[in-house]
Amino acid sequence: MKRFVIVFSNEPGEAAPWVARACESANLKYVDNDPITTELSRNPEAQKLLLSNLPPGENAALAPFYKAALEKVAGKEARIGLHGNSWLLYLGQAEGSVLDFSGLEAQRQQGLASGMKQKDVDDYVAKYSGQLRDRARKYLPQERILVLPAGESDAKKAELAAAFIRKLGG
Repeated sequence: MKRFVIVFSNEPGEAAPWVARACESANLKYVDNDPITTELSRNPEAQKLLLSNLPPGENAALAPFYKAALEKVAGKEARIGLHGNSWLLYLGQAEGSVLDFSGLEAQRQQGLASGMKQKDVDDYVAKYSGQLRDRARKYLPQERILVLPAGESDAKKAELAAAFIRKLGG
C-alpha cells in the first residue's frame, strides 16, 4: 500500500509528546515503535539478523522486516507518522521529515554542566545533527525537510510541524 509517511526525529530521545499532537492535527496516525519492535521480535529471520548485528545499529538488510512489521501494525492507515531517522533508511522513501534537535541541545547543556569543554560538546552536537540532516537529505529534497527552531515550546513545534505536513499534501 502506498502511504503518506512523515518521519519525525528528535534523537537521541524517544518521541516527544508534541509529535503525536502534530500527527493528530495533520490527520496522521502516529505509529509507535514499540509494536513494530514486538512484531520484529516474533520473526525468527529478523531476530537472527538483529542478533548478528551487534552492537545494535542500523542495518539495511532489516528493511524488509521493518516494512512487514509496519504493514502489520499500521494496517489500512494511509497517512502515518513515524519516529526515528532510521525509518528513512528502512522505508527508502517518505513524504517528509521533521527534525528537532532539542535533545542534542539538552545533551550539550548536560555536557557543559558536567565539566566538558565547550568545543567538545559543540563538535558532538554539530556532528550528530549533521548526520541526521544528511540522512534526511539523502532521501528527501530540502523542501520536504523541516528543521524546528531550537528553544520552541512543544505547542509551537506541533503547530509548525502540522502546518509543514499540510503543505506537503496533508
